Amino acid sequence: MIQSAEDITHTLHRAVQLHASGDLLEAEKQLRAILESDPLQVQANYYLGTVLLESLQALESLPYFNAALESDPQQAQHWLSYIAALIDAEHYEDAKLVLTYGRDAGLDGKSVDYLEQLLAQRQAESLQLAAKTEAMPAAHMQEKLIQLFLNKRYQVAEAALQPLLATYPKWLVGWKMLSDILLVQKKDARLAASHALALNQDDAQEHCYYGLVLKGQGDLVNAAATFKQAIELQPDYAAAYNNLGIVTKDMGDVAAAVAYYRKALAINPGYASCYSNLLFCLSHTDIVSADDLFIEHRKFGAQYEAVYKSAWPKHSHQADVAKRLHVGFVSADFREHSLANFFEPVLEHLSQVADIALHAYANNAIEDGVTQRLKAKFKYWNKVDDLTDAALAERVRADKIDILVDLDGHTAGNRLISFAMKPAPIQISWLGYLATTGLTAMDYYLADAHLLPPGQFDQQFTEKIVQLPANAPFTPSALSPAVGALPALSNDFITFGCFNRVEKITPSVIKLWSGLLNAVPNSKLLLGAMPKDGSYDGVINELASHAISADRLIIHHRSTMDNYLKLHNLVDICLDTFPSNGVTTTCHAAWMGVPTLCLEGQSLMSRGAMAVMLHLGLPEFVVKSHDDFINKGIDWAEHLQYLSEVRAALRKKFNDSALNQPQFISENLVLALRTMWVRWCKKQPTISFKIPD
Repeated sequence: MIQSAEDITHTLHRAVQLHASGDLLEAEKQLRAILESDPLQVQANYYLGTVLLESLQALESLPYFNAALESDPQQAQHWLSYIAALIDAEHYEDAKLVLTYGRDAGLDGKSVDYLEQLLAQRQAESLQLAAKTEAMPAAHMQEKLIQLFLNKRYQVAEAALQPLLATYPKWLVGWKMLSDILLVQKKDARLAASHALALNQDDAQEHCYYGLVLKGQGDLVNAAATFKQAIELQPDYAAAYNNLGIVTKDMGDVAAAVAYYRKALAINPGYASCYSNLLFCLSHTDIVSADDLFIEHRKFGAQYEAVYKSAWPKHSHQADVAKRLHVGFVSADFREHSLANFFEPVLEHLSQVADIALHAYANNAIEDGVTQRLKAKFKYWNKVDDLTDAALAERVRADKIDILVDLDGHTAGNRLISFAMKPAPIQISWLGYLATTGLTAMDYYLADAHLLPPGQFDQQFTEKIVQLPANAPFTPSALSPAVGALPALSNDFITFGCFNRVEKITPSVIKLWSGLLNAVPNSKLLLGAMPKDGSYDGVINELASHAISADRLIIHHRSTMDNYLKLHNLVDICLDTFPSNGVTTTCHAAWMGVPTLCLEGQSLMSRGAMAVMLHLGLPEFVVKSHDDFINKGIDWAEHLQYLSEVRAALRKKFNDSALNQPQFISENLVLALRTMWVRWCKKQPTISFKIPD
């Protein structure tokens, strides 16, 4: 309990600050602590009433406003707030009475006139609502809830909705609002969304919304069934086909997902995000060649650039080779995401470069601790998830960005259509997507010599290739445990492992892995990133078709970072996927002492793991053919002592490699940006080049 007057003053000041910042729950907690010590403290009573009123708890606010008014009736605001609370609590006669008392006490002015008009309006609305017997709260309550949501006061809005929905259980908008609020807070929204669906069973969009909620909770099987129900209700529902493609891909059936995406695009050819989903999915399959995959990406670029290319602005930026560069980064993944492992260490050093001003264009409504860390490193932070593609392009132009960097490619939440409008004179794609964007508006693609050896893969890109010493550094997790001993030395079997997403485990991958498992008696396979039960049955069945029984599989679902990293102490060697490699997973595994056996691919998407192994000085884990893959796996299984030595030395190798030199990579990135800018200033064409040359 707060004791001294000084403590009360300090706590009150803190509560007022919390209230001003929007943290109503903590402000309420601090104010109640004051009133436990001094129930008549005027300001604490007034501010607690205010906090409760803003939290849509008008009835609960009344005794606190009343206490403040009785203690200090000379404060006009005490009268006004109490009357406003009585109106919101629907105590209309009491409000009328207090208004009369206030007038008698000298209360006057526009605020009083407004409250009188509001009282009359609310009384009239109340009579109309009673006559209609509406199954929803009054309009002003709904408006206040919407404002709470827009102001990101999610916990307050959630608490306010609960009693309202108990009173109005058939309020469809309320259930959907509650579901949205829970989703934003990463809470389980299934119950709220199911109530909404029950009230609107015949609506295809309602089924699609419920499917998205199920997907968000990882219930992919039921999400897919719900999207199919939406399609049954509305066969030309392109969004439902797109969402069905997403969950089908997440369950590992990439070929079926491709078909769903194509169906959505047949219905709506201009569905850009679905087109990106299709390209992303195709890059994970072996049903198209590298050449055909490039053609598919060029079709995307041609389709959307045909709309905007004629309107590309003639950039009037000052051609000053030494000027301070304004560099913008666009991403939906400035949050807890694998991108941060590679981008944040570069940003740390880039933010300290005096002749570069960093602008972020964050395309995600949700912010977390990683967002806050990244935000602190940018000079300018722009939240753009609510901007149209044209509005984002206009914002970039208005900010006079010299170089605009795409960090997403064709992954979810990308803003490639804005890039197609060419809002900056120089545009670059980097990190988020291991393939071309397909846009001629994108000038450069950043990589390194292991990923894209000079001249060998240029024909797969619309962009010119710029090679850094390493594509990016990698920051291991602070939760990483110590590297354990090689498990096979104490087990009577060797454990192969994979932590890549299930959609990367194609039938061709399973066939190759099965060949290795069948060639190494008693070996087991640990799959460490499986979605919820039932969502990966296709992988299990495919393995069974190649004589890999369930007792040879060790299944772990997606989990927390610390649990995920601990699993590496159960694995002797990781097996890579193709044509889409694991990159983040390969780096995490290497840090945990587990090398990855991988194929040398013929596209950037299939060279990520190989590049990591080569940076670590482990070419013996890179093979050129499927036969070599099996033979090399057998050989490692027969040389466990050597494999144990590799494991023990791998973390040091990582520390000594280019992957652990963020300052060096950042310095070379700055050189690359400056080289691009000098060429633009001199009106020279874009070319592929290497830094340092």
